[in-house]
Amino acid sequence: MTYTPKQKWSLLVKGGNAKIAERFGIDPLTARVLLNRELSDEEQIRRYLYGTLDDLENPLLMSGLEEAAGLLHACIQKKEKIRVIGDYDADGIFSSYILVHSLKAAGGCVSYDIPDRITDGFGMSLRMIEQAHQDGIHLIITCDNGIAQTAEVACAKGLGMKVIVTDHHEPNYTVTAEGTREYHLPDADVVVDPKQPGCAYPNKNLCGAGVAWKLMYLYESRYTACSGKLLPVTECPVSMETLPFAAAATVTDIMKLTGENRILVKHGLRLLSETKNTGMRELIRSCGLEGKKLTAGHIGFILGPCMNASGRLDSALRAVGLLLETDQEKAGSQAKMLAALNERRKEMTEAGKDTAFEKIEQHHLLEDRVLILYLEGVHESLAGIIASKIKETMYRPVIVFTDTEDPALLKGSGRSVEAYNMHDELSRVSDLFVKFGGHAMAAGVTIERKLLDQLRIRLNENCTLTQEDLMMKIVLDAAPPLSSLHEKLISELNLLEPYGPGNRAPLFGCSQVSVLKLRVLGKNRNCMKMTVSDTTCRREALLFEDADVFLSRLKERFGEIEVRKMMNGSASQVRLTLAYRPEIDDYWPEHTVQLRIAHFQ
Repeated sequence: MTYTPKQKWSLLVKGGNAKIAERFGIDPLTARVLLNRELSDEEQIRRYLYGTLDDLENPLLMSGLEEAAGLLHACIQKKEKIRVIGDYDADGIFSSYILVHSLKAAGGCVSYDIPDRITDGFGMSLRMIEQAHQDGIHLIITCDNGIAQTAEVACAKGLGMKVIVTDHHEPNYTVTAEGTREYHLPDADVVVDPKQPGCAYPNKNLCGAGVAWKLMYLYESRYTACSGKLLPVTECPVSMETLPFAAAATVTDIMKLTGENRILVKHGLRLLSETKNTGMRELIRSCGLEGKKLTAGHIGFILGPCMNASGRLDSALRAVGLLLETDQEKAGSQAKMLAALNERRKEMTEAGKDTAFEKIEQHHLLEDRVLILYLEGVHESLAGIIASKIKETMYRPVIVFTDTEDPALLKGSGRSVEAYNMHDELSRVSDLFVKFGGHAMAAGVTIERKLLDQLRIRLNENCTLTQEDLMMKIVLDAAPPLSSLHEKLISELNLLEPYGPGNRAPLFGCSQVSVLKLRVLGKNRNCMKMTVSDTTCRREALLFEDADVFLSRLKERFGEIEVRKMMNGSASQVRLTLAYRPEIDDYWPEHTVQLRIAHFQ
């Protein structure tokens, strides 16, 4: 199925870039990008460009964190057994590792458990609580889950165990007749979640591993170092050791890369490249990344998916075990297995995506603004990935449902667009669900099979998305002449990395450039190298897309003769408007500027 969502192109225009450029000694184009990121205050810009770990938020501002650290210390002093209960995605895996490794380093008697995606579902289950009780556990600490497990926490408390909940998801709530939210928090000994009502912590976008890392940083500073005060992170060796895993989780859980998150990821990526963690080193080697400077892309598209694959197709316990493994041979074997699992996951995802697109086309589902899709026979662990791919292609909210072990129930995983708060919209129809949770951009639900059509109808009836909301937004930072792009500028733009949600890579535009020549590269004909020109100079440009589909579109627009001229390098009428990211082509000894085309018209 070939589908291109409608696009809305716009150019951000903000004044003051000359002043910012002069103040910080940067190119006016770089300053323009900073202003477009809503950074105009000098302190904000300093923190953005040159922020250090000293600029992280004060952990004492997070509700419950100090109490949680104190309760953990009391358990460790008494030699009581602690059980970490994480989740089966990469954030839950990294969170579990941070807690287990840090608590062991502090002398704790600690074990861990991860729910099985199929038998337990999301979060701490009653089975896991019963198992913890049988194992003589005194305290359960959750990570990346727990805020919605009110019944499970009550069960653990009823069995005499203490419970600390650390999470980053939205607490469940109901809307009262007056239109206010009534929150339902678990009755744990301590609840730590920056999204809980009344929490003054400034960064509401921490991932689960970020919350866990903050807790153990405070613990190490207060109790391991016996300082009685908050030490700089750099003086807490265990926290420095685990910081890269909080950074990796921030990327894999697609959290906003602004403020504190950006600092965590920026410094964490550097430390991850140098990590002494045996399991992670072996995974990096198995993925062909050894010796490379790790980027957010490497985490988000290679290493993170390997972690996720264990929880999707096997058990996330394996991934946690890999990070805790100290024997290089064993770690190497485990890392290769995770990489192989991820390759299998990719194949299964492609097959599921093709089935989904066929179903959308056959049943005319694009008439709905919120897509509700049931995929028979697709592994439930792949629903979220498939939903993401559909959302990226169709640019509308999507919930993909799959079968469960109970034939009367379906599980769904949703992904959303910026204008649609999925958690809020699902809360409005919460009476339909057996279970649900999530946040604005993603959610997980369990529903009775017979209610699926009702869900589709009600979500679409409630939906207020306009046609403009369903258009892909192409927002350009600037439209400079091609001659103004130079190596120093591109090196300077690298200061703005890491890129991700909330900190998108700079995107520039050029209108109606001449395409002087085009070559198709790659055995799959999915890469094209063009020579393009505006009125100031020529530049090489790369476009990664199905070449046959692209050339067919050009022929429809300009005619076959003009496209043939272009392919031969002769003068033609082929003109394109491009949205691109400038980069350095360092394949040849002479570094040259080239354009990486993101969108075209």
